[in-house]
Amino acid sequence: MAKIKVVTIGRRFCAGGSDIGKLVAEKLGVKCYDRELVEQAAEKVGVSMTEVAKYEESMMNWLKTPINFFGQSELTLAEKIFAAEAEIILDICSKESCVIVGRCADYILKNKVKTLSVFITAPLTKRVQNATENHGIEYEDVEDKLKKYDTKRAKFYSANTNKVWGSIDSYDMCLDSGKLGYKTCADIIAKTVEMSE
Repeated sequence: MAKIKVVTIGRRFCAGGSDIGKLVAEKLGVKCYDRELVEQAAEKVGVSMTEVAKYEESMMNWLKTPINFFGQSELTLAEKIFAAEAEIILDICSKESCVIVGRCADYILKNKVKTLSVFITAPLTKRVQNATENHGIEYEDVEDKLKKYDTKRAKFYSANTNKVWGSIDSYDMCLDSGKLGYKTCADIIAKTVEMSE
């Protein structure tokens, strides 16, 4: 069996998924792709980042159609953006090992390259602390924002993968960054990749 080539990371909002993804990439000596995928998709589709931010995680189910449908005029902007992200992810992973945060990458890469799909969660108290201290979210708004972003991600993931976002059945590994800490989560993920055959 081939060695794990790509680590994909799903995450609750403010659970540290992006930071853990970067740490894993550093440990493995590979690149971590996160927001830059959105920038590349915007360029590919020919829209501004403002438009991408607005439509990126809106509801749609483009996976009913093969990936090579990109460019058909009847697609919505959200579908075009997501299809562009999918093409970019497939292209990157055909050339290099890497870590990808979000973007339903675990599903896009299914049966394409050997991946380790990870979901990062954390207790609400830890996420509230992270949101207020590191993301500049006002304390009185934080719980509503966490709920809003988690709901958006869950709907987006479920619509595009027919799997349940955050469910242990949808991933190879689920880790609690609040209990383990970012470094330990990254160590576990990196060691799993290194030990794969």
